Amino acid sequence: MERSEKGRMAELMKNREAISQLAQSSDAQKLMALLKQQSGGVQQAAQAAAAGNPSQLMASKEGAELVDRIGAQAKQAGLE
Repeated sequence: MERSEKGRMAELMKNREAISQLAQSSDAQKLMALLKQQSGGVQQAAQAAAAGNPSQLMASKEGAELVDRIGAQAKQAGLE
């Protein structure tokens, strides 16, 4: 395996671990619970966000704060 391929593989593994940690964080768990309470649920909100419409994630003040904190954690982990 070439050096650049090894570097890319290492970066992917690092990102995978960081994403996994973020997904298991208390903020992510709170956001999931909040979305489950709202109509449409988690899957619909995720699909809308992936399509460029994160409004369901930020429908409440608490949701917006959670999204902001998760975004800050992602940035710290080098994911942005």
